[in-house]
Amino acid sequence: MRITIRKATAADARFIAENVLRALHIEETDEQHIEHLAGISSREDTLYSWRNATIALCDGVPAGLMVAYDGARYRQMRDITFPMIRMYVGDDYHSMDDEACAGEFYLDSLAVMPEFQGRGIASALIQEMFRLQKEAGIPLATIAVDPENDTAYRLYLKNGFSKNGLITVFGTTYDRLERKA
Repeated sequence: MRITIRKATAADARFIAENVLRALHIEETDEQHIEHLAGISSREDTLYSWRNATIALCDGVPAGLMVAYDGARYRQMRDITFPMIRMYVGDDYHSMDDEACAGEFYLDSLAVMPEFQGRGIASALIQEMFRLQKEAGIPLATIAVDPENDTAYRLYLKNGFSKNGLITVFGTTYDRLERKA
C-alpha cells in the first residue's frame, strides 16, 4: 500500500463535501446536502474550500481528507461559510468561541474513508499539516477534539499534540489540543 498526499483542486469539491460531513459526524448525507456543501467547497473563500484541503491517496485512490488553514483567516472565512450551512450550525455562531486565531495553523476537519482506516493515512495527513504549518511560518498547530472520541484523541496525542484548554463550539465543549512547531 502506497500513501501519497496532494493538494485538493476545485474538481475535488464533492469528495471534500462528503468527508467534511464524515469528519463532523453528520450522518444526513442525502444528495442535496452533499451538492450544497460541494458548492461551498468549490469556492475559494470558505472554511471548507478546496484551497484549504489536502487529499490522501492509497494506491492512487482517494482515501482521506484534511482541511487545515491559517487561523488568521478563520473569522473572515467563518462569516462567509456559516450562513451557507445554517442547516447544520444555526444562527447563533457569532457568540461562540473562535476555533482558531492568528498564530495558529488549525486542523479543521480530518476524515479517512472507512475502508482505508487503520493504515496510517490520518497520521500522514497530520504530518502534512505540520509541513504546511512550517512552510507558512506559523508557530502553533491546533485542533478541537471531542474528549469522548478516544480514537481521535489517541491519534492526536501520538502525533505530538497536547491538551491546552477547552473550547466551546456550537454549544459543545471540546478539548483544545496544540503542538508547537
